[in-house]
Amino acid sequence: MTVSLTRHAHKRSAARGLSPQMIDAARCFGDKVRADGSLYYFLGRRAHKRMMRVFRPDNPDAFMGLVLVCDPVSDTVITCYKNSKALKRIRDKR
Repeated sequence: MTVSLTRHAHKRSAARGLSPQMIDAARCFGDKVRADGSLYYFLGRRAHKRMMRVFRPDNPDAFMGLVLVCDPVSDTVITCYKNSKALKRIRDKR
C-alpha cells in the first residue's frame, strides 16, 4: 500500500521512530474516525487484535496507540504520533 506523507509527517515519523510498516498497518487495520475536519486512524486494542490475525510484526507492542492524522479529501498523512488514549480525546473534542 502506498501512503503519501507530508514533509511534516515524514519528519515526525522519523523523529518518533515510526516505520513505514507501522504507518501502513495503522491505515489498513486502524479504526477510522472523522473529527475536527480531519480523518484519524487509531490503532488501539481492537485494531491491534485485527492486525495480529493477519499480520505478525517482530515487535507488535510498538504498534499500540499509533495515531495518523490525515487530510479527509486526499487521504494524505499530515502527522503521526503515539498516544494510547487518543481515541477518547479525539471523540470528546467540542
